[in-house]
Amino acid sequence: MGIEFVGYAGDCRIFGRVPSLGERLTDLLNGGQRVIVRDARLESLDDGHVVCAPLAEVERDELYAVVAHGPRGAAAKRIRTAKRRIRVDLGPYVVLGNLHSPPDADPVGDVLRRDVMVPLTNATIAYARNGRAEAEDVGTIIVNRTLAEWISPVDEIPRVGVGRTPRRIQIKDFTNLNAG
Repeated sequence: MGIEFVGYAGDCRIFGRVPSLGERLTDLLNGGQRVIVRDARLESLDDGHVVCAPLAEVERDELYAVVAHGPRGAAAKRIRTAKRRIRVDLGPYVVLGNLHSPPDADPVGDVLRRDVMVPLTNATIAYARNGRAEAEDVGTIIVNRTLAEWISPVDEIPRVGVGRTPRRIQIKDFTNLNAG
């Protein structure tokens, strides 16, 4: 049966299933140079046309990102991490997500020291499809760090306290300043 597969290549999205022996999709992708996608459906980003194939061999270096489905890693092997929001620009895609890394690690440096495919949780991927902007929220997405054009931490958005009276803002009209 395998693991559900949703991949993002340079010119298309790839849907199907990948064979699995129970390993995490991240480990499967990092373990080889290519992935075999069964019952593949490739959807063009340019015009939306679809090509179907019973089997598609996809090079890992062609995959900008893959939505993580399937088993999680062993609970006994997990270590304490800190979540840091990062932005990764990958060709036609922009991904925002939480990187889980050691609490004292530099997030960008941590990404660059990892295997090729790096998971991000609570993620959003944005791109253009048929000339329109699209954004998809996914639980976990695995990004190809070697295809990243830009990686940066996302600063926390300042939050406004609920129940506070907003400060009154006054606007001066300068349109008639030179009149008269």
